[in-house]
Amino acid sequence: MILEKSCGAVVFAQEGGERLYLVERMAKGHTSICKGHVEGAETERETAAREIWEETALKVAFIDGFRRTIRYSPYEGCLKDVVFFLARADGTETRPQPEEVESLEWLTLPRALTVLTHESDRETLLAADEFLAAHPELDSFRPMRRAERALPRGECEKTLARCSSGVLALRGDLGWPYAVPVSYVCAGGKIYFHGARTGQKPEAARKYPRASFCVTERDDVEPEGFTTRYRSVIAFGRLRELTEDGEKRAALEALAEKYNPGGSPDRRGRYIDAEYADTCVLELEILHMTGKAN
Repeated sequence: MILEKSCGAVVFAQEGGERLYLVERMAKGHTSICKGHVEGAETERETAAREIWEETALKVAFIDGFRRTIRYSPYEGCLKDVVFFLARADGTETRPQPEEVESLEWLTLPRALTVLTHESDRETLLAADEFLAAHPELDSFRPMRRAERALPRGECEKTLARCSSGVLALRGDLGWPYAVPVSYVCAGGKIYFHGARTGQKPEAARKYPRASFCVTERDDVEPEGFTTRYRSVIAFGRLRELTEDGEKRAALEALAEKYNPGGSPDRRGRYIDAEYADTCVLELEILHMTGKAN
């Protein structure tokens, strides 16, 4: 059995307060969502971003949380997986790839559903629109301006794992921005912080759960070039306080293991028990994340 794989994305943009989806009219005669074959050691998102750029000349920002796989047999003895993501374009100006794409159109959801050739594409588009409707805050994140410096999702996660501290940005007292340096640990696509149960940080998190968190792994000044060589990640999401004993203790165990790797579990347990009642643990569910390097 031959196994093939392609990756692409449902691409959307906002224009005049309306959400529009990108549809490709292909040279072969069908109408499709942007996608293409994986090349070499590319990640799924790298393939999708490359295909979008090659076919449309668009820079896009991927929306975290949406991934849909379609499996079918293009010919006897072959199974093909097509992985679709969701991506926001930084504008609506496009340039179709002349060898493959006849034209590109930005359409409303109802119109796009009527022109797509394949039912699987229509189902994917509808699923993407429903995902955005269920998560309206995701539609507000801007694409990165310097997209050529963007880090892939996997590199963002590695950077978060390597760093030991970052800055948590909240809405503080009287609406003033409140950015506080914190220790943290990442696990399962979420970021965990701990601290006292009282104070501006936990009180702001309970009242205004939207937050962002930034880490800087590298910041090397190059005086001759009037620049720096840097690597940083920003995560956006919603905070919640962990109150259930099992998940709160698991987060504290993960924090203790990160900052005391290989230490005695009994000693960690005694330390957690001594501070447990007075400790607040916050979980940031990552809704959007970008990384940048120069």
